[in-house]
Amino acid sequence: MHCPECRTGLEPDGRFCHMCGFDFRAAAAARRAAELGKRPAWKRWVSGVSLGIMAFLIMLMLLVPRTDAYMVPPVGTPAPDFEIPALDGGTVRLSDHRGQPVIINFWASWCPPCRKEMPDFQEVYDRYRADGLQFYAINVGESQVTIRDFAARLGIDLPILIDAGEEAQTVYNILPLPATFFIDRDGIVRGVYQYQMSRAQIEAEVQRLMAR
Repeated sequence: MHCPECRTGLEPDGRFCHMCGFDFRAAAAARRAAELGKRPAWKRWVSGVSLGIMAFLIMLMLLVPRTDAYMVPPVGTPAPDFEIPALDGGTVRLSDHRGQPVIINFWASWCPPCRKEMPDFQEVYDRYRADGLQFYAINVGESQVTIRDFAARLGIDLPILIDAGEEAQTVYNILPLPATFFIDRDGIVRGVYQYQMSRAQIEAEVQRLMAR
């Protein structure tokens, strides 16, 4: 029997090498620990396959286009109807405004783009409301106290609806905020914006609605 470190001849039952001090018991214990920690090949294979499947599914979710069931109402289709409470009392049903051009804007006070575009909506609404334009700012998931404080800080008096039950959000498949829909007098969606709009964009879309 020889020491694996210095190749010195050893006694058969010896623990230490008298030349280099190699500890046979410690080395054996280390080998056993390494063997116990080493997973069988079939377990490594299963783990690798599982990770591969998960990666494939994630890529599939990101790359495959959403089906119609998960898309917002496209331009040229009827605007889904809803009936939800108004901040100032009562309820509002979208279909009751047939014959009027309508803008609906989904927003929240914590959404920076929503805060930035709201004063522009107010100015355009003030300009065209006497001509029959109707605007509804649909709040997403906030309390009346928060909504009123937001409106007071920005100095807006737009008609605000509260979609606490997510009825409107569901039928319009809202994911990002803000989301704005321009609906003509016949209840058809004529414009969809899922990002912050500029004053020029808002005015252009309103002029198109009013001209129909």
